[in-house]
Amino acid sequence: MRTPRNVYRIDIEPSDSFPGRHSTHGWQVRIRRAGTQHTKFFADAKYGDRDKALKAAEAFRDELMPTLPEADSATERSAQARSKTGVVGLSFCTKDDGSGNHKPYVQLSWTDNDRKRKTASYSVERWGLRKAVWNGVSRLHKERTELGRKTDEPQDMFATAYSRIVRDYPEHAGDD
Repeated sequence: MRTPRNVYRIDIEPSDSFPGRHSTHGWQVRIRRAGTQHTKFFADAKYGDRDKALKAAEAFRDELMPTLPEADSATERSAQARSKTGVVGLSFCTKDDGSGNHKPYVQLSWTDNDRKRKTASYSVERWGLRKAVWNGVSRLHKERTELGRKTDEPQDMFATAYSRIVRDYPEHAGDD
């Protein structure tokens, strides 16, 4: 029997290590969305047998799924984990200007509908840190919106990115 998506079998028996443990047999629905875990247990004993408990668990899952936000893709979860600014697609970096001097930039990247990578950057030296970050999140929001992709509001992205950049690169905090 193939286990249905987001439904897990739980079978626990007393053991030598835990002789007082109660037997537990049933199905558990577990779904994680937007950082919140949704879970419910369906005991075989309560529903009559293993198959009836499974049917109840699947019915619960099928009723719950449409009420939850869409799941992030594996790519989105990976990008979020790697983002140092807290905004996927926006980073803070330095670039060599050709003379060996490293100039600070707010760097953007996104993919278009043909899956081609696009980039843009804003010089902290030219714009100041605050304006460079604002320009970056505004551009990212515009590009994602035009491509029909989900995106946070620019002010939310700015609050996250700016505070992290100032925290991680305090030497550039005065570049406003």
